[in-house]
Amino acid sequence: MKSFSTYLCLFYIILSSQLFPNTKTKLKFFENKVLIGEINTIQNKQLFSLNDFIKLTNSKNFTNDKTEKIEFYIDNKKIKITNQIAFIVVDDSLYQLSSKVVMQDNNYYVPAESFFNIINNLSTSSSLTLKTNQISLSRLIEIPKKIVKVDLKNEKKKWEFKTIVIDAGHGGKDPGAVGYRGTKEKDIALDVAKRLEKKLIKNMDVKVVMTRDEDVFLRLSDRTKIANENNGSLFISIHTNAAEDRRASGFETFLIGRSKNEYAARVAARENAVLELEGIPGQALTGEDLIQATIAQSGFAIYSETFADLVQIEIKKRVQSRDRGVKQAGFVVLARASMPNVLVELGFISNPSEEKKLRSPQYRDQLATAIYRAVQRYEKAL
Repeated sequence: MKSFSTYLCLFYIILSSQLFPNTKTKLKFFENKVLIGEINTIQNKQLFSLNDFIKLTNSKNFTNDKTEKIEFYIDNKKIKITNQIAFIVVDDSLYQLSSKVVMQDNNYYVPAESFFNIINNLSTSSSLTLKTNQISLSRLIEIPKKIVKVDLKNEKKKWEFKTIVIDAGHGGKDPGAVGYRGTKEKDIALDVAKRLEKKLIKNMDVKVVMTRDEDVFLRLSDRTKIANENNGSLFISIHTNAAEDRRASGFETFLIGRSKNEYAARVAARENAVLELEGIPGQALTGEDLIQATIAQSGFAIYSETFADLVQIEIKKRVQSRDRGVKQAGFVVLARASMPNVLVELGFISNPSEEKKLRSPQYRDQLATAIYRAVQRYEKAL
């Protein structure tokens, strides 16, 4: 009878390991031999919680719940992982993991051994080791050979959030999209931009620069030039959308990047069509141009994405319209902005119902308020 009980117990253990492979266990986490906490693991300690690791190491990080991505830093190296993807990106280079990233209870679990091997091969000042009951992080502590004086006031000024550049799309001889009732994109964009300007000046200690504050024509390159010359901390380009299908509706925010679908490419092509009026036809961004622009902006890409997410969240709170999310596309007006930047599509002027809303001063004020609140939240998040 005892033998049967023993076999039954073994059978239960084996069955449990098959049925509940994601059962959590904890490993002690040491940094430079000092115990600082515990890290959850799953799959028999093969995958560890990246969220716990980030929290214990106080790493700067950003999570995009919509795309299920998380970014963080080890030794100033930016690391990005994505749920259900067996790769990590380290400073724009791709590395293979031994298995896919797993998301469980809003925590990202990463295969420990292959992740540690990648980090250890890339880092010269940190190393990670996995033992039976613990994870250890060792960092080299450098002793400076001499004291270097730093002008703290000048260093702080570099990171001050002080200048917001608002770009009202189109203008002058370029009306942008035109609605069924004759509503012009350039007018809606300028009105919302001016409302946003007033709210920022009244409620925040920032300088606000408008690329245009009247109905004038500006080249796309001039808009970016204004932003760069004023050392902008944030660049917001405001537009309304249009589509052949009049049923299309909703608001969305774009980042610079290669269009991931045909729709995003069409939106960028329409907004870039002003190049024809500038007398520079056929100068849309090439794939190589976009790659270069993306690399050039990699230092603040995470900030652009953070602000874009906040814009979507705040608009959704205030208006009854479809949330189309954050997308990437090749917008010329964003390509050379040397600061975090987004392009906001407030709604579809080609949709008669949405055009009617956009013609309402109250609705436009709600949109301006949403963007203003996004700016407030973004500053606090810095």
